[in-house]
Amino acid sequence: MIKSYIWSIPTRVFHWLFALLILAAFLTDEDSLLYYHALIGYGLLFVVIFRILWGFIGPKFSRFKDFPLSKNEVKDFLAEIFNKKQKHVGHNPLASFVMISMFVVCVITIFTGVITFGADEGKGIVSFLNNSSLKDMKLLKEVHELFANLFIALIVAHLAGVVFDRVFHTQYKTLNSIFDGYKMTDANMSISLNIFQKISFLLFVIVLVSFIVFSFMYPNNILVS
Repeated sequence: MIKSYIWSIPTRVFHWLFALLILAAFLTDEDSLLYYHALIGYGLLFVVIFRILWGFIGPKFSRFKDFPLSKNEVKDFLAEIFNKKQKHVGHNPLASFVMISMFVVCVITIFTGVITFGADEGKGIVSFLNNSSLKDMKLLKEVHELFANLFIALIVAHLAGVVFDRVFHTQYKTLNSIFDGYKMTDANMSISLNIFQKISFLLFVIVLVSFIVFSFMYPNNILVS
């Protein structure tokens, strides 16, 4: 087996930003911290949008078309799940379904949070909902919490997959690849970024930093005021 570069820096940056923002969102899920919770939610949405775009313009293994999302792929994977030799270099079928589900549920959780923030607190980009019948509806907050709990379940499934892979397929160094980008493969499967992908990632970093600076300079901005 040889060492192949599978996960590029943008993919790994997304992974860790996604994880840190999710943790921050749950840590600020208190009435006294709603301001920060809302800002973190917007930041999380921006990061997820980047990852969705990266799923179309990024390198192999990061693209959605490389995700094995068919029932037959899942059946084959489950049948050979304990086999030491695995054929999926990037995401396996179960990991692919969990990841796609996480993106969908995350976006829904954020949007229901924005609506709840506007209706209950009269703040944010839909603050006008505070004057409507939605203000007295507890259903909005319950829906938001429902999807947040579903999101937690998907995170647990993801972590369980990581642990399983670490125990039964340790020779591929999948866990290590989250940090350094390299996995062990039968043949050289290394990827590289073209100039368009590098510029796209640079723009993402610039916009993200701009959002952070804007939030600090204008704490009463339209997103949370």
